[in-house]
Amino acid sequence: MASDESIPARRQNVDRMKHRTLTDGFACGTVWPMAEIELGPLSDRLDDDEMKSLHKLLDQAGARLPTGDDHTTHTIAKRLSEDAMTEFLDRLEAHDMAADIYLPVEFDGRLHVGDLRVASAVLLSETLEEMKEELAIEDDEYEDEDDEEDDEEEEEADGTVIEAQLRNIWQLVVDACSESLEKSMVLHLKV
Repeated sequence: MASDESIPARRQNVDRMKHRTLTDGFACGTVWPMAEIELGPLSDRLDDDEMKSLHKLLDQAGARLPTGDDHTTHTIAKRLSEDAMTEFLDRLEAHDMAADIYLPVEFDGRLHVGDLRVASAVLLSETLEEMKEELAIEDDEYEDEDDEEDDEEEEEADGTVIEAQLRNIWQLVVDACSESLEKSMVLHLKV
């Protein structure tokens, strides 16, 4: 309870911190930014004006939103590394498929609604299949998830931590994209 700092000095420190983040820098207790993969309604991310704009853009692209946009949100993964998700989106960008929202309809290109990019989950699925080789993912790698072993030799063979995270994110996005298409739900990638 002993402190060399007077109450007025501590109050000044608190006043300076009012407009900053909960924690600053890389101190103990720092809240690390995390990314998420979710299936949920467009209303989670778009307001009414943006929804109208999206409908117009989809009409121009020759696509129509599915009518089954319920109000349930299903989180596929949360607390993913923001750095790994950003790297994954950069790789999608190389294929012209990086977006914040993927709709379960087919249309070419990306649409811009407000600050968000919208793309087709159908085309995302095809792009993920192309990325499989560049991420060195083998077909049987994710089939037997029960047989996980933590051998150092396997970790060395997998490469760096970020590469392992990229393969994990790839699998999560593949699963989410499949579910998005099966259930006609909107896929959200949040960084």
